[in-house]
Amino acid sequence: MALTIRQINTTKPSTKIISLSDGLGLELRIWPDGRRGWRLRYTRPNGKRNMTSLGIYPEVSLAEAREKRADIRRQLSQGIDPVEQKQSDKRQQQYTTQNTFKVLAMEWHAAMVPRWKKSSKRANDSKRVLEMYVFPKVGDRAIETILPLEWLEMLRGLEDAGKFEQRRRLHAFCRDIYRFAIITGRASYNPLTDLNTALKPYKKSSFDHIPQEELPELVRNIEAYDKSPMVRVGLKLLLLTAVRPGELRKAAWAEFDLKAAVWKIPAERMKMGKAHQVPLPTQAIDALRYLHTLTGPFKLLFPGRNDPRKPLSDAAFGMALKRMGYEGRHVPHGTRHVVATGLKELGYPREWIELQLSHKLPGIEGVYTHAQHMAPDQRPAMMQFWADYLEKIGTRLE
Repeated sequence: MALTIRQINTTKPSTKIISLSDGLGLELRIWPDGRRGWRLRYTRPNGKRNMTSLGIYPEVSLAEAREKRADIRRQLSQGIDPVEQKQSDKRQQQYTTQNTFKVLAMEWHAAMVPRWKKSSKRANDSKRVLEMYVFPKVGDRAIETILPLEWLEMLRGLEDAGKFEQRRRLHAFCRDIYRFAIITGRASYNPLTDLNTALKPYKKSSFDHIPQEELPELVRNIEAYDKSPMVRVGLKLLLLTAVRPGELRKAAWAEFDLKAAVWKIPAERMKMGKAHQVPLPTQAIDALRYLHTLTGPFKLLFPGRNDPRKPLSDAAFGMALKRMGYEGRHVPHGTRHVVATGLKELGYPREWIELQLSHKLPGIEGVYTHAQHMAPDQRPAMMQFWADYLEKIGTRLE
């Protein structure tokens, strides 16, 4: 006979477990301590008998217990073992939770950080790009549920905004995350691999820079810049050393040996993650000594206006060039192009110029060549000649 609510509520606990049957394998067990719970006896598809819990009464009512019994009997009629199905659902839930794109992305990031040779720039850049463009959209999704079309829409969104360089980096990072997921057995397909065919081709352009014939005027304009002596010296040093603007802005006085005429930039501040030696011509040393009278008490050559423990704003050099009339024609990073072109036209060896720019030499040459070309008659002589050349075509760089 089927159970009734009255029968359940009036049955008192005994010294032994009491079982009240509702038929079709469903029963309510009442323990001596007063606990009541639903149990279902059934025969598995393999012919073996089994019993499973359906919850505690009254949290699971009589009607709900009957619904669960009906669901299990429906599964059995289809040849599905309810216990195995429950375990499979649990595994799937665990898989979904532990294999979201964000979880895998952070595992990949942690694995890659040691390979980036102590350079925090790439580590920070990859994480920032993912946090900006990917995590808010699909970060909590299981990685294999994200469709190729969704990735295409994300990348095309950056295209439409003109952010081609960010699109390139995002594509590369996410493609590598899928490779990591496949290697670790948590994905079987990489939807980022073939997306290039559906994206607009993009060739990275060089930074805006003036032609060589305008170099004398640039030198004179820098010398005449009177808005900030510190920025004026910074623009001079970019021309005299060909370093990246960020490397100069974040430079510390402890990195300079003016007697030896060398600036040693530590690996953690370099784009390639490798320490870099910069020969200093006499004009650069003069400029540094003048700068020391302005910022010598601070750790940084170019301390920030509001917080001297932080470097000068990355917009400072660019703003100065705009004020000189170079907006859209020349940017601080473009100075490296000007110096490289000038040195090539003066006939200096390619490897000396590439090393001055802290570029890795291409191909096998880059693998086996470790010379710094810091002998007095090599890069130091080249940069001294360049400084003298600037002095000759413009005005003295003090």
